[in-house]
Amino acid sequence: MASAGAAIAATAGCLGATDDDPPEAYTTPAAAEFDGVVDSQWLTENLDDVHLLDVREEEAFLDARVPGAYHFPNSEMLDSYAEETADGFEASPDAIAWTLAEAGIESGDDVVVYGAESNLWETYAIYTLNALGHEGQVSLLDGGFSVWDAGDGETTTGSPEAQEGEYEAEVDTGVVATREFLAGNVDEDGAAIPILDMRSPEEYWGVDERGDLDRFGHVTGATNLNFVQSIDDEAGRLRSPEDLETLWIDDAGLSSDETAVAYCQTAIRASVGWFVLDQLGFDDVRNYEGSWADWGTLSEDDGYYYTTGEDTGTVVDTFA
Repeated sequence: MASAGAAIAATAGCLGATDDDPPEAYTTPAAAEFDGVVDSQWLTENLDDVHLLDVREEEAFLDARVPGAYHFPNSEMLDSYAEETADGFEASPDAIAWTLAEAGIESGDDVVVYGAESNLWETYAIYTLNALGHEGQVSLLDGGFSVWDAGDGETTTGSPEAQEGEYEAEVDTGVVATREFLAGNVDEDGAAIPILDMRSPEEYWGVDERGDLDRFGHVTGATNLNFVQSIDDEAGRLRSPEDLETLWIDDAGLSSDETAVAYCQTAIRASVGWFVLDQLGFDDVRNYEGSWADWGTLSEDDGYYYTTGEDTGTVVDTFA
């Protein structure tokens, strides 16, 4: 997919500028470089070869969608996939598997996920499919439906007809960091592996208290890297590969041969970090599914260490 995107981007660069040119994000640097990112021009050429999942609100989906797209409700991703319990990590993929089956998707199919632009629910959907052991390529439509529509991409309305299929989910915990995995790599002095807190600095310090939790702050040894820094907000797409390497490799000091864990409040914002590091070639990157909504309920007496207080820890603010 990346090579196809590169060829298309190169062709687009040779075209003369006219009033009929597509929007700026119609072809994107990330799509040209990363295997798991496509742009609107690539999708135009390959629409019949992929399955589509739309993670926007249902009203927007019904009003206008890419032909062939099925709705992937965020409630199913967030509420029915997995949870941390007293007995450990438990996954229940049945609801998601049913939704994918109704979309006619099988585990080996190539899938493109899109939202309004490029943001957190899209990457959380991609992470979720990977956590369910999806074997085909799952890609992000960089720029999302907004760019597709602005570029006169074909659209349709209403809900598509449900398919009669079967989706076999095989949970892959290799992309999931459980609370015990994290606790095994953290002690009172710091962390043995890179741990990335994708929330705002105020949440990281414990100043912005969210949720009915017992404590606020960050996992001891974690580095703060607010997820919004990975997104070009003006264009509604991922930052360029060069910018992402500067942010994650140069300034955050990460190396692709390290095991890295991302977390936020509920694992959704953290999925942006998980996705970017995966695209940057990290062999072992995980999303802490419980995130602070889980860690904030635990106790240091049981080995779940945390740090709190303004200006504690390390904040990377390259594009803040």
